[in-house]
Amino acid sequence: MKLLKVLILMLVTSGSCVVAKPLDPTPADLKFVLYYPQVPPYMYQDETTQKVVGLVPEILQDFFQQQNIAVHYVSDNRTRAEHRLYQGEVDAILLAKEWTQHPEKLLFSEPLLEHKDYLLARHPIAAQAQLPELIKGKTVCTRQYYIYEALEPYFSSNETARVDSSSELTQLKMLLNGRCDFAFINEHVANWLLHHHFPDEALYRSALGFNAVALTVAFHPRWKPKLAAFNLYLQEQRQQGTIEQWLKFYVTKSRIWN
Repeated sequence: MKLLKVLILMLVTSGSCVVAKPLDPTPADLKFVLYYPQVPPYMYQDETTQKVVGLVPEILQDFFQQQNIAVHYVSDNRTRAEHRLYQGEVDAILLAKEWTQHPEKLLFSEPLLEHKDYLLARHPIAAQAQLPELIKGKTVCTRQYYIYEALEPYFSSNETARVDSSSELTQLKMLLNGRCDFAFINEHVANWLLHHHFPDEALYRSALGFNAVALTVAFHPRWKPKLAAFNLYLQEQRQQGTIEQWLKFYVTKSRIWN
């Protein structure tokens, strides 16, 4: 009789373990902002398929599939998207912490990658020349509303003229049309644009890069339970070289000649 009771207890306990097994995560939706103007090679819509492609979607999709989260891309401009994130109208955007107005109100992931801005010109740039002597009395094509820490002192003192444009593509068009002496652009974006839009144009890059920035994903605080797992995932992707591989895939090859 005692043996029978023990067997029954073992069966009940075994059954309880099966019932207690964790279930798959509850399906969830995440609204991720696709900037307009778009920012290839990070995130943009393929002209043929209209599918959102780029380094960021490639890196995001595996993690969120594992977490049973459906990602929906929502188009918006940079400034409005940040305010919508504070309000919880969207869930995440690609953003550097130092660019935000209220970083304390958001959660920031580990960096996906880092980038620098470079001066681009139609003529060779002296490798030994310092920034002040390069841009003094010159015009620089920039993105509207962007703050460039390396250039701000020269813009403020009127030593250098700032010429704003709506996108990096427009910056390069203005540079090639002679409307400015230099364009100041993110290295990855410039490489993509030169390869895909201006493959026959020879532009020259400054020897030094400026405004080093680590790009992160900024989340609304409600996504805090997922942040640790997301950061671990990003660390693994960097260690495996996956992020760098996707960057090279979308940029293909640099068309900037030093």
